[in-house]
Amino acid sequence: MGPKRLFLLGSGYLDIDRSVFIAGSRPGTRVRAPVYCGLIECDEGYVLVDTGLNPTGIEDPESAWGVRAKEAPPSMTPADDVRSRLRELGIRPEEIKWVINTHLHWDHTGANRFFKQARFVVQKVEYDFAWNPPAEFQKFYMSNHFRYPLDYWPVEGDLELMPGLKVLSTPGHTIGHQSVMVELPRSGPVILAGDAVYLEENIRRRVPPGNCWSAESSLSSLDKLGRLAEQENAVIMPGHDPDWWQNVRHSPPDYYG
Repeated sequence: MGPKRLFLLGSGYLDIDRSVFIAGSRPGTRVRAPVYCGLIECDEGYVLVDTGLNPTGIEDPESAWGVRAKEAPPSMTPADDVRSRLRELGIRPEEIKWVINTHLHWDHTGANRFFKQARFVVQKVEYDFAWNPPAEFQKFYMSNHFRYPLDYWPVEGDLELMPGLKVLSTPGHTIGHQSVMVELPRSGPVILAGDAVYLEENIRRRVPPGNCWSAESSLSSLDKLGRLAEQENAVIMPGHDPDWWQNVRHSPPDYYG
């Protein structure tokens, strides 16, 4: 029972200022940051962690991404559409049983609308905040990404979704951010940190991202994930690390099992 394989599905890239990832670090330096989704194959069904960039942006960036199309310009091809990545594995969107949104920012919810038969796991405080965010956060929460009649399941705190698959509350980057820990049969425990850990450098240096909802909460979440990784001998997979992305097993054809 439980997880069998983890696939990392590339969803394109963002051209973004490095100071967004590391508070106070070299403002003005641009990085090409990966966006990806995690697909977990379980005996109980398929679980998708985040849905990546909005494929509408391939042809019409401003319609899809608004001001973000210029502030953090995405680069995306048709192959980066999460539906295309699933198709490469012989999986149809309707076969996805659960979607775990680490949070509801635009680069993590771009294909939510295509998974109408899935149950979406999201922290309740994140869901409530996203529907009416304060003005300074509105550009990150795009209604054309997540405001659809989907089966959202607002949860509170840590949750064992099934044996070997846990949702971990890791606020800081957003008010209701969550990460995912997967127990794999051969690779062992893996933590999909989402944007709680943008880069491996965040956790190595204990430095929060530059665009936090709360830097204090972000540090607490970094500490939580660090302790858990040490206790469980788990590998932490950061959310947008260009160097890390060059050295991991991409799907297709590779995976973690």
